[in-house]
Amino acid sequence: MKTIDGYIAKSVFGAVLVVQVLLLGLDMMLALVNELDKLNETYQLGNALYYVMLSAPRRFYDLVPVGVMVGALIGLGSLASNNELAVIRAAGVSITRIIWAVMKPMLMIIAVTAFIGEFVSPKTAVDAENYRLMKRWDTNQAKGKSGVWLRDGSDYFYFRSIRTDGQLYGIQRQSFSADGKTLLSISVAKSGQYDFELKGWVLNDVIRTQLGAQRVTSEAVGTVFWPSDLKPDLMKVIIINQRYLAPSDLWNYTQYLKAQGLKSHEHEMSFWQKVLMPFTVSSLVLVAASFVFGPLRTAPAGTRVFSGVVVGLVVKYIQDILGPASVVYGFDPVWAVLTPAIGCALYGVVLIRRTG
Repeated sequence: MKTIDGYIAKSVFGAVLVVQVLLLGLDMMLALVNELDKLNETYQLGNALYYVMLSAPRRFYDLVPVGVMVGALIGLGSLASNNELAVIRAAGVSITRIIWAVMKPMLMIIAVTAFIGEFVSPKTAVDAENYRLMKRWDTNQAKGKSGVWLRDGSDYFYFRSIRTDGQLYGIQRQSFSADGKTLLSISVAKSGQYDFELKGWVLNDVIRTQLGAQRVTSEAVGTVFWPSDLKPDLMKVIIINQRYLAPSDLWNYTQYLKAQGLKSHEHEMSFWQKVLMPFTVSSLVLVAASFVFGPLRTAPAGTRVFSGVVVGLVVKYIQDILGPASVVYGFDPVWAVLTPAIGCALYGVVLIRRTG
């Protein structure tokens, strides 16, 4: 029995691996083509290629659900087309045992994906985005399309990017009067880093513009200290797109937002999507198995692949739709992730029960 389990697991794992590599290669090729119209004097083809390669772990992580679904369909479909599944079942192996054999390699894929999502893709994705931004730093094409505004008392700060080591770039500070109605000065800094002893940010190469009643003056003031409790870890979470963050960072930031009385649905949604990915992947594999044993038993391989892509995308789009709906109707974002996954799993169970 272990030999049969191993053979099934090996066939499915090989198919998933091939599909994942093909999807990743296609996605990276399309990303490179998309970068071609952004090339300039400082951002060349080699830079674009490096950016795409650096973003590969994040792309791999995003493609896992669809890749597993399609790979399981192809692996099991190949066994079915060669009548190997029929022989295995004739030998007394139940459908439940076959599905468990399929799930075994999925556990390893899920474990590797979780490791990449927590420790690898957040760092490489941030490095990739910052690398592209810094290469296009002085171009009009890059201005105003990234960064974040942050309020601190009567001042407003803008940050273009932050590296994984906590270094800030492209900083602007707008200082207002106590009543918030009059803009007093605008300071622009090239970079900044956090000083843990002084508990604040040290801004470098600062140029300050004073907006007086009669005239406007500008001067280079060198280094300026900005006292703040916003440490690099929290600042990174604020600036970076939540899609690129690790689950632990998302959890910490949602707790910060709740403590401040701010909305946290988007970050909670991203958190639960990452944490519940194993369940989502398992439900997709279950549906893939039910398709092979049920309605797609005699279908061509192309039909199986198309069905897998459609189901995977439907689950993703339903989650994306239910995310904003959770804000409107006030239900917990976790259900926006669980509902389509549970529905997918129940659909697979129904199909398998009809077959068995």
